[in-house]
Amino acid sequence: MNRIEEKIVRIRDVTGKTFDREISGSRASVVEFWAPWCMPCKRLSEIMNRVVPGIAGTYQGQIGFLKVNVDEESALAQKFGVLTLPTVIGFSGTNPVERFTGRTKDEFVKWVHRLAQRAGIAD
Repeated sequence: MNRIEEKIVRIRDVTGKTFDREISGSRASVVEFWAPWCMPCKRLSEIMNRVVPGIAGTYQGQIGFLKVNVDEESALAQKFGVLTLPTVIGFSGTNPVERFTGRTKDEFVKWVHRLAQRAGIAD
C-alpha cells in the first residue's frame, strides 16, 4: 500500500479544530456524523469500512473520508443542520453539496460516485 492509499483508506475522526483543515485537504469529502450509542450508525460504519478502501483506490486520494462524533462535536452537527443519525454529507471542496440517505452498500457506493462527479473527479 502506498502513502496515498494509507492516507485515504483510514476514515479519520475530526473535531471542530481539525475539520476545516481536513475538509480542505481533498477535492471531495464524505463526512459521517455519528454517535457511539446509535445502532444505525454502527451498521453504516460497517458498510463504510468495507467499501472505502476500494473507493479510495478508484479516486487515488482525491476523496477524504471523515467522521464526526456528535456527542463530542455538537457545534459541528449544528453548523451543518444534522438532526438525525447517521447523517452523511458530501462536500465538493469545502462546500456541502449532497446528503446520503440510503442504507445499503450499493447505494453508498453509487452516492460516492455521484459526489465524485459533482466534484469534477469522475466522468
